[in-house]
Amino acid sequence: MNMALSIAPVVEVIRTNRLRTATIKVVGNKVEVSVPQLLSDARIKDLLMKKSTWIKRKLIDHSQIALPKPKEYINGEAFPYMGRNYRLKVVKGSENAVKLTQGYIQVTVARTAKVNDQLIRDLLVNWYMDLAIARLKEKTLKYAKQLGVIPKSISVRDYKSRWGSCSVKGDISYNWRIILAPQEIVDYVVVHELSHMIQHNHSPKYWKLVEKIFPNHQDCREWLKVNGSRLFI
Repeated sequence: MNMALSIAPVVEVIRTNRLRTATIKVVGNKVEVSVPQLLSDARIKDLLMKKSTWIKRKLIDHSQIALPKPKEYINGEAFPYMGRNYRLKVVKGSENAVKLTQGYIQVTVARTAKVNDQLIRDLLVNWYMDLAIARLKEKTLKYAKQLGVIPKSISVRDYKSRWGSCSVKGDISYNWRIILAPQEIVDYVVVHELSHMIQHNHSPKYWKLVEKIFPNHQDCREWLKVNGSRLFI
């Protein structure tokens, strides 16, 4: 069966001095092309032509991914944590609080507060962020020892289109939403960012470094591409 895309993809070219070879990534209906700073436009166009079949297949795959329904923040609704789903339980209490209890994520709303979607979401986000920084610090220190590096700092942020970042000075930051993913995926993102402290690029040397700890890193990358849009609350 022949399938065609009804909308032309957006192509974003990212030039950087950190790359020696070009890489292509499909994110949603966008094609991201990361290239060495001095690579000519003609070479980039030629690369896209050569990879056009692969790009079309990836765009079709991404277009067929069903977007999850928006959250309603009601009792019994499922919310993920480290790859497992927990049911939401909203109760009234003396003060605002969130905790895991008896297989539920229990959100306690102060009796003086009005229960609404935004309040419940804000409480959940703060709770997830606290969990994320604790678990990600723990995992970062564990894998840092294996790689022989010492991060300058570890933090979590609300990134829109990335799962982590490593500065040239060794500051590691993560998207807090990665804590919603299965543990293996969380560990992969940690190793991915820490490996940049040794190879601050995505060269073959870099991927060999990642592969020493995560031989199945390609599966993890693919999982994030396919399921990343589902990691939200």
